[in-house]
Amino acid sequence: MKRLLLILPILLFFYSCADNGAQAEDKSDKKSRFQKYTDCVPRSLKKSSALAKEGGYTGALTLDVVIRDFQSNHPDFENFSEVAAEHLDDVYNYKTSTGTAMNLNGYDVTWYSNAPYHYTCGNALLGSGVQIGADGLPMMVNPALPAYLQTVSSEKALEYGDCTRHNLGSFQQGYKNATDDVSGYKCVAGDMTWSNPVIYTPGMVSPHLAFAPGASSEIDMLNDVKILKATEACDNQFFEQWYADVPGVNKRINTTMDIPKDPNSSYFIFEQNYNNGGFFPLDSIDPVTRSWISAKYPDQFDPQSLSIYCPPFDYQYAHTQQDAWGQNTYKLCQSWLNYGGPRAVNSAGSGLSAAALAAAENGKLGLQHLRNYGFTMMGYAKFKYKLSNQVPLPETFEFVGDDDMWIFVDGVLVVDLGGTHAPAPGKVDIKVLAYNNHGCHAGEPLAAYSNCAGASDVTGWADDTWHHLHIFYANRQSDGSNVYIRSSLAEVAPTRFGYPTINNVVTKVDKNGSAVNSMYLNTPLSDASVANIMSLGSPSLLVMREINVNGKMQTVVNGFYITSIKDPIDKGAGGFMYQFTGVLKDAVGNVVDGGLLADDRIAFNVPYSKGLDDDGNGGNFSNDVWNQIMSWSKLMTFVVTSSSGQQVERFEEMEWWANDLYSSERVDNPEKPEENPEIEYCED
Repeated sequence: MKRLLLILPILLFFYSCADNGAQAEDKSDKKSRFQKYTDCVPRSLKKSSALAKEGGYTGALTLDVVIRDFQSNHPDFENFSEVAAEHLDDVYNYKTSTGTAMNLNGYDVTWYSNAPYHYTCGNALLGSGVQIGADGLPMMVNPALPAYLQTVSSEKALEYGDCTRHNLGSFQQGYKNATDDVSGYKCVAGDMTWSNPVIYTPGMVSPHLAFAPGASSEIDMLNDVKILKATEACDNQFFEQWYADVPGVNKRINTTMDIPKDPNSSYFIFEQNYNNGGFFPLDSIDPVTRSWISAKYPDQFDPQSLSIYCPPFDYQYAHTQQDAWGQNTYKLCQSWLNYGGPRAVNSAGSGLSAAALAAAENGKLGLQHLRNYGFTMMGYAKFKYKLSNQVPLPETFEFVGDDDMWIFVDGVLVVDLGGTHAPAPGKVDIKVLAYNNHGCHAGEPLAAYSNCAGASDVTGWADDTWHHLHIFYANRQSDGSNVYIRSSLAEVAPTRFGYPTINNVVTKVDKNGSAVNSMYLNTPLSDASVANIMSLGSPSLLVMREINVNGKMQTVVNGFYITSIKDPIDKGAGGFMYQFTGVLKDAVGNVVDGGLLADDRIAFNVPYSKGLDDDGNGGNFSNDVWNQIMSWSKLMTFVVTSSSGQQVERFEEMEWWANDLYSSERVDNPEKPEENPEIEYCED
């Protein structure tokens, strides 16, 4: 209650929301594109999480993500190793103007006695870490990487800092001298107010992941994977807690990360850095004012940090520091330190941390910088290797991050950028990995797994095989949170942690009119959803159809009542296939003959709420269609959820509703649909 009284009035004052515009889609003259395809589905109509949608719109490459939230007084967080190297006694003996002592607020005798440990961070003392070259390669051989990835830079050290030139009044940070093939923001002409070399700490983790096979000998790539500590370095004393569920220490959030398609290239690009507000996946932030609104997930710690550089001693540049908007942050920093500083938190993880108190004391400026910094993240994607996708340019996955970051492919390390450091770039070249049979050598953790089927040291990876990408990232210090991802991976399997989305529905009908419906989802449904679909008698699917009424095409929305549904089958990039039967009914409850037809658009139904009314027409529906959808929504009695708990909460825009890819005379055995042929795709 105290937290709400403290923060809520300020939130209400600064928060505003904007309505999304709506655009209707005219489909009155649309003719069937599917009825002539009785033997296959045109390849251009295949949906994928990384392929183009109708009308030239392209979606996002989506990763499954496990975020673990920590309090900022965790022993491995907020250690200010670069400060400790030169100002150890200054921190330990520092008292603010109000008498707050740092050695009573986290920077105590334990922190002081761990000074040699702090010094091992690459950014603390040159020599403890390794510099990154201007071409993005390390300047020393890294023995933790396979020999074919141990390329060394011949360039000068890469430098990062404040740009001299600003953008529309905003201050900018970026690289001073990065070459063109290095991802991340580059200062114009290399003009810098200040810059420092980018230094990382190599060898912190084992070069191999550990996997625990499940009961079916299948590996759960999100829960049966473990990253192992190799050396004691850069404040990783409790590293085994970083990427594991530890009650009382961290809180786990299963979610996804969308990497949007860049409209100007063939890449998917995600960029959240100092220049546009930073990377804070646990915070809901006003996109205009950049003010903190709320925690994003129900079970996480409240924000306990501020997005300013505020080391816990009498920092010589504190008086003149400015944020990205040019606002002086000295008073905000002093408030933070007066309340106890970066490691002063409430033991229950509530909003009464030093950062929250300082934010409330500083109004708009405080809320613009109130953030949740202390978290780790594991990202995962299953991608298909195709030799044809490596020309004219190989597929790549690039990542820039400003604290610990490791990337593994098929369980073997490919990018090693450990330690607290300035934004450092790493790059994965799929062609190089495939050619060198990466991850499939004897003794490597997945050498006997399906990704290595048909692989050899002579020929490399087999064509059309699935491989596993794991990213491990940690944000341990509140002086910046920067993430940049650029990828050209062409085919990525659907995620598990997204809310359930129907990619396609395939209806196959034999000569006798018996139909088999197959629904392809991005993620498995929860057991409760499957049970509710069959037992509660609600129209769990909505079916939008064009019909001819007195010579004029009209959109009608019907409800589909599923009466039976089989367990899902994992179809890789095709999603999770559910075979189902049921009854299609119109608005007055009459059965619609023929069931699902070609060109039907299909989506999960959503229980009615006042929020749907507030959603207007749902994105791009006419008022008539939206009213029909709402009438069906009022008949839905439960929320459809994924196995990870993500809920279908609203209706997608019309173009994202699944199509029924209809074919006739394709069912070999309607009594045993699991024996029927798969979807076959043909050229247009």
